[in-house]
Amino acid sequence: MRSKFGIVIGAAMVLVFAAGCSSSSDGSSPSAAGSSGSTATSGGTVDVGAPLPDEVKSKGKLTVGVKCDYPPFGYIDESSKNAGFEIDIAHQMAAYAFGDPNALTLTCVTGANRVSFLTSKRIDLIEATMNYTPERAQTIDFSTPYFDSGVKLLVPKNSPITSYDQLAGKSVITISGATASLWLTQCVKDAKQTLFTETSQALTALKQKRGVAFAQDDTLLLDLAAKNSDLKVVGDAKADSPWGMGVRKGDAQMLAWVNGALAHMQQTDFFWTEFQKTVTDASVQQQFAKYVPRPGSKLTYPSGSTLQC
Repeated sequence: MRSKFGIVIGAAMVLVFAAGCSSSSDGSSPSAAGSSGSTATSGGTVDVGAPLPDEVKSKGKLTVGVKCDYPPFGYIDESSKNAGFEIDIAHQMAAYAFGDPNALTLTCVTGANRVSFLTSKRIDLIEATMNYTPERAQTIDFSTPYFDSGVKLLVPKNSPITSYDQLAGKSVITISGATASLWLTQCVKDAKQTLFTETSQALTALKQKRGVAFAQDDTLLLDLAAKNSDLKVVGDAKADSPWGMGVRKGDAQMLAWVNGALAHMQQTDFFWTEFQKTVTDASVQQQFAKYVPRPGSKLTYPSGSTLQC
């Protein structure tokens, strides 16, 4: 089932807890790794202009770290399967690599553990709503970008909070390791961060008034606000930076293959086509139209710090 802005998030969050974020989908059967409604098709492998590394090829499948609590990009659906925009991209990459969109293991990761999962070789690739920052690029190598977002604030509908300068001395809910947390640490030093690892935990804390706002990527917050009529999104976008996939530092062959796969998707307008299927509200689609690479229109990373105040 596709994520649709307006579907109640509670059911999805309950399923995330049921699935457990330490679990992984086993690609040994078509249904185990399957994203509900995935449109990637079986067939021959696709030459993306760079060879798949022998270490990955010998396994016969990709192992990708994905978000499991971040609708509509990566989450667990009502049938307990991985679903979302990033999941569809992962299936397409498996189809390119092995001619089978289900030649894939999807491992749930969080902002706090996704890099360590990669560096310890538990996964081949990070595809988990990860904004590019120069600091992260010192530890891992980033692919070319495939989406864009910035940090905003989710607050109760009746909240007087409208901007970041009102957060000084107040408790703000954030996700450990996320760009929002890093930006607040540097730019709103007087804010008292209450850290969580899961979106569901952060949302519950906000509703329980354990913080005056939840700071996170605007893409997620707009979805949460659409599904929770008692909440709204405020503030200008901060730390605006595209999302990239992460590969191990210095793994030039894997990086070349991933970038080749992403370039092929851009040329065929795969990103925009899949985003429209994932997010079906036409007005919301237009808000994000500039956030995906398309034929003749690409995203680029900023040359300086993404955490400027």
